[in-house]
Amino acid sequence: MTHKDQHTDILDFPGATALKNAGRVDAPDPTVLTTAHALVRRAMAEEAGTDVPATATTFVMHRFGRRRLLAGAAAVAVAAVGAAVLPVVGIGSEPPAAGASAAELFNTLAERAASGSESNAPYWKTTVKSAVEGDKVHTDDVYLSRTELVIKTQNGRTVTKKAPPGGTTWRVGNRQVGWDSLDKLPTRPDALRRVLSAGAEGPAAAEQTVRQSGELLTGSPASPRLRAALFRVLAGTPGAVVTEHVKDGAGRTGTAISWKWSEGFPHSAHSPNWIVRPSDAQLLELNYVQEGDAGHIVQRDTYLYAGPADTVR
Repeated sequence: MTHKDQHTDILDFPGATALKNAGRVDAPDPTVLTTAHALVRRAMAEEAGTDVPATATTFVMHRFGRRRLLAGAAAVAVAAVGAAVLPVVGIGSEPPAAGASAAELFNTLAERAASGSESNAPYWKTTVKSAVEGDKVHTDDVYLSRTELVIKTQNGRTVTKKAPPGGTTWRVGNRQVGWDSLDKLPTRPDALRRVLSAGAEGPAAAEQTVRQSGELLTGSPASPRLRAALFRVLAGTPGAVVTEHVKDGAGRTGTAISWKWSEGFPHSAHSPNWIVRPSDAQLLELNYVQEGDAGHIVQRDTYLYAGPADTVR
């Protein structure tokens, strides 16, 4: 969900060239990421003169980030040493249900998604309850269109960000795909997998495929055919672990999916866990856990609604 020149804009701080040339580096400690996230959000709020929700900050950073703000965030992430802890609901401790394989679950989700309705609505709306350690829990409405992002915060304020030239785009593999080009993505699982994993190899390709699939499923107007194809790609992606009867941040019951890639792969500890509802293929929540403590969630975005909208209300 970024502009095609995102990497030029974001990686504009001392050491950026070395970072890009280094390829993959060890992921920072989750508490560092949490602290940086909170500070970036505060900086955006100060600049906009309003409150900016956690999930909306992710949207804004991805699509409308400013190099000064993000360069500062990079410096903060390096210097941060911890964050205050707020209690959040755990993801459950039940073992994976016998016979419920990840592939079977994803294929079921694909069938449910394929039966969804097409929409030509101008906005994709998400109502998100966000919880980040060190910050207050809040629920906000986020409206995304081809040309702008509108955030209606819990306290009644509205923040509008215009898309850069070229309009709203999403990161798919190693390229950017615009709103009207989503329907041009392949829907054969093998072809779509190649597109999603482009530019990465081995465990990194699996991590990239999972992360980008989650972004498209929650934050884009992907058609029922594309949604079904994404789930079928995930059915063939190794490392998924399924746990049934898990509560999300709103108390709804779903099935948790986490990924375990090769031992020592640095991104695996920081990849999102999902909670899905098999009955209608809705992705209820994305959350991140503390490394080494699967019951300690450091960030969660609970999707109370994700779907088309005709107007901003």
